[in-house]
Amino acid sequence: MKKKLLILFLAFCTAFSLAACGGEEKESAPEENAETKADLTAGTEATMFPWTYTEDDKIVGFEADIVAEISERTGHKITLEAIEWSGLFGSLDAGRIDTVANIVTINDERKEKYLFTEPYVYNAMVLATKSDSDIQSMDDIDGKTIVVEAGSSDEQVVDQLEKELGIKMERVYYEGISINDVVNGRVDLWIGSRASLNVNIQEGYDLRIVGDTGQYQEYGYPFLKTEEGEALCEEFDQALKEMREDGTLSEISMKWFDIDITQKPEEE
Repeated sequence: MKKKLLILFLAFCTAFSLAACGGEEKESAPEENAETKADLTAGTEATMFPWTYTEDDKIVGFEADIVAEISERTGHKITLEAIEWSGLFGSLDAGRIDTVANIVTINDERKEKYLFTEPYVYNAMVLATKSDSDIQSMDDIDGKTIVVEAGSSDEQVVDQLEKELGIKMERVYYEGISINDVVNGRVDLWIGSRASLNVNIQEGYDLRIVGDTGQYQEYGYPFLKTEEGEALCEEFDQALKEMREDGTLSEISMKWFDIDITQKPEEE
């Protein structure tokens, strides 16, 4: 009898032990199966107030806030890396960065090479000059000098403007945003967004708007046409869609520009 009781006791202990082990494995399974999101790097010039610029050795601005929100929603840690404009797309092509967060205009030439998210900014383009300039309207810009960033989409706006008005302007090429050349009178005209120009005027830049170009640029995040690039593009798109629907995009725009540049202009 004692022997039978001993056997039953040992069997019970064994069953209990196995159940306990099984329970522990079940509890730890979610941690083992949790998806690990890759760390990402986004390139930016970090010289364009208020889009992205450096403050106290940290990259801040409109783009930085957008990227931080996308990071929060996708689970990817996204680091902004300062790179000169001329090296941004080369860094993307080489895989040194995962995307470009630098108000990249979506155009046909770039779409042939890269995947783009849906636009998150619709930016009306204007011409500006120094406040005391003799340039009073778009009728006075023929033959004037204008700052243009080499290889940027701004040059395409100038091309279209010259064609529409039947004029020719002298282009002064530079690396980075050189609004100071216009403020100091070295160049006659600056081309850029109405939103950023208004902010710069509020910050004390001695400029005024000459006129609208009649064009606006759509900005998106570019990715390589690879399986990984396609997956990241979809994640960014989903985050941007949520941010548009819940008002976060508009809030970030109002914070930096006092206007909402995240909504597509109505067709005239």
